[in-house]
Amino acid sequence: MVLGILVGIVSGLFGIGGGILMVPSLFYCFRLTGVADDLAIYMATRTSLSIILFTSFFSSLSHHKHSPLLWGILKQLSISVILGTLFGIFIVSSIPGYWLEVIFMIYVTLISLKMWFGFKIDASSKPSSTNLLINSAAGFIIGLKSAILGIGGGTISIPFLTWQRVPMKNAVGISAALGFIIAVFGTSYGLLKGHNYSGLPEHTLGAIYLPGLLGVTSTSILMARFSSKYAYKLPQEKLRKVFALILAVVALKSIYKFVAPYMDF
Repeated sequence: MVLGILVGIVSGLFGIGGGILMVPSLFYCFRLTGVADDLAIYMATRTSLSIILFTSFFSSLSHHKHSPLLWGILKQLSISVILGTLFGIFIVSSIPGYWLEVIFMIYVTLISLKMWFGFKIDASSKPSSTNLLINSAAGFIIGLKSAILGIGGGTISIPFLTWQRVPMKNAVGISAALGFIIAVFGTSYGLLKGHNYSGLPEHTLGAIYLPGLLGVTSTSILMARFSSKYAYKLPQEKLRKVFALILAVVALKSIYKFVAPYMDF
């Protein structure tokens, strides 16, 4: 429930699903309870997607009430996002847990740097929002990355959509809707294939840890609605750097786990 409060605040303020916080947090919780690393990272990514299934759904509804979704862009991206998600689901079971951890560590490090420095693309270089080829390629990457890492895709989809001249208020709504699509497929796979793993803890359905799903969802939805009201009232630059520092701590913790066995102290 505490994790859900943090996820809700991040989702409301920055318009992202919160998976980038949920996956490492759930992973460390599972490890503390004695779950093997390979199984813990898989459970963390699948449980994260099941949470995003609910948070993104309510987020989409909320944004649609304030600013109707741009269905043309959403439909254009959805097909390639689904294809990327399906491909990610297909290959994730063949990726060893160790490498899933490495991929996530690298991704969190890059996102923390992006949030801190606020990389932007000059408006004059933006292509048209109707470019089918670019949208298809981006949608495939969003779906692929999200299915493998267990996150909703907002850290890529929102910058991409704003780069495509989509207003920020519309980009957040589209990103939430895409996160829901990704979560539907990712959660379904977690339910169907999770039984193939041995050593699953109690209260696990497929590969989804139900106390984690219920606890995070119960508080994140409420906090997301509350914090979204202040998204444009608080200093965005400072908020962005605070979030970058949080991600940097997560990244450093992961890096230490890998380098510690090679250190003399």
